[in-house]
Amino acid sequence: MSVLVGDIGGTHCRLALASYTETGALLHGQLHEPPHAPPPIHLHDIRRYRNADHAGLADILAAYLGPAPATRQACLAVAGPTDGQQVRFTNLDWQIDCRPLRTRLDLEKIQLINDFAAVGWGLNSLQTSDRVVLQTGHTTDTRHAVKIAVGAGTGLGVSICVPNMSPPDSGTHRPLPTEGGHIGFAPVNEEQDRLLAFMRARHGRVSVERLLSGPGIVDLYRFCLREHGETETHDPLLATNEPAQTISTAALAGEHPSAIQAMRLFVTLYGQVAGDIALASLAQGGVFLAGGIAPQILPLFNAPEFLEAFHAKGRYREWMHSLPVALITDHDIGLKGAAVAAAAR
Repeated sequence: MSVLVGDIGGTHCRLALASYTETGALLHGQLHEPPHAPPPIHLHDIRRYRNADHAGLADILAAYLGPAPATRQACLAVAGPTDGQQVRFTNLDWQIDCRPLRTRLDLEKIQLINDFAAVGWGLNSLQTSDRVVLQTGHTTDTRHAVKIAVGAGTGLGVSICVPNMSPPDSGTHRPLPTEGGHIGFAPVNEEQDRLLAFMRARHGRVSVERLLSGPGIVDLYRFCLREHGETETHDPLLATNEPAQTISTAALAGEHPSAIQAMRLFVTLYGQVAGDIALASLAQGGVFLAGGIAPQILPLFNAPEFLEAFHAKGRYREWMHSLPVALITDHDIGLKGAAVAAAAR
C-alpha cells in the first residue's frame, strides 16, 4: 500500500508514490518507534511535470495515476497558505479544490499542506545521510525540544516544529503554520545599514525574504556592484537567464569581486536570520537549513561567515553554540514530509 504525494510549485510539480519500510505503517498513522531511528520513506515512480503544459492539476494527477490508481489517498504540498482542502496560488493561475478532485480521480482522501510545512514534517524522516552537520551542539535529547527548518529558494520558508508528547507519536515533531520569511530585516552593522537603505528604496518594507531567496541574491549583487562603484547596466552576470545561479557560480569560482561579496552577505544573513528564529523559538532540537539554494553553495556554509553570524546573539552567544545545526541535502524532503503528514493526520 502507498500514498500519492506531491510537491506543487508555481512552475513545476513533482509526484511520487510513497511508503514506509514497515508494511501498512504509512496508512495506519504509525510514525514508528523508536523516534531516534526513523524509518526511511521509499518514493517510487517520481515524475516531474511542467505546469504550463497542462490545463490544471487535475489533468496532471489523472495522467500520473492512470486508469487503475495504485492508491486511494493523496497528500499534496502546495506553494501557498491552505486550509487543507483549498489553495489559490500566488504565482500560478490555478486554484485547487479537493472535493471535485476526489470525485474525478476516485480517491478516498486528498489533503493539502503548505510546502514548507511539508519540510517540517519531513524532519521526522531525515536520515543521517540526508544532512551535512555544520555544528554538533551540546543538546543531549533533541526528541522533546523544538526544531526549526529555514529554507531559501524562490522565497524563504520557516517551519517551527513542536514535539509530540503523546504515544504512539512521542518523539516526532509537528510543524506549526508560519510566515516567518516575512519578518523584518534587522541590520547589525554599517554595511547592512547601507543594504537596508538600498533595499528600502527598491521595495519599501524589507522582509528577510527579500534578501534570502533567489531574487534576493540578485538584489544583493546589485547592492555590491554599487558598493564597488560599478553599474549594473550591461552587467554580464545580470544578463543571463538565471542570474542568481550565475552569481553564486561565479562566487564559488572566485571569479567576480561583487559576486563573492554578495554571496558572503547572503550566507552571513542566512546565519543571522536562522539564529534569530532559533533564539525566538528556543530550538534546542536543532536548526535545519533547507530549500534549493543551500545545497548548491555548500562550500560557502563551511566557511566561517555563517556560524559567526549565527552565534552573534550578544548575551546568548554561548547558548547558540549548544544548538545542533545541519544543512539538508535530500531534495525529496518535501515529498517525504507529505507522506509523514498523510500518516499523522
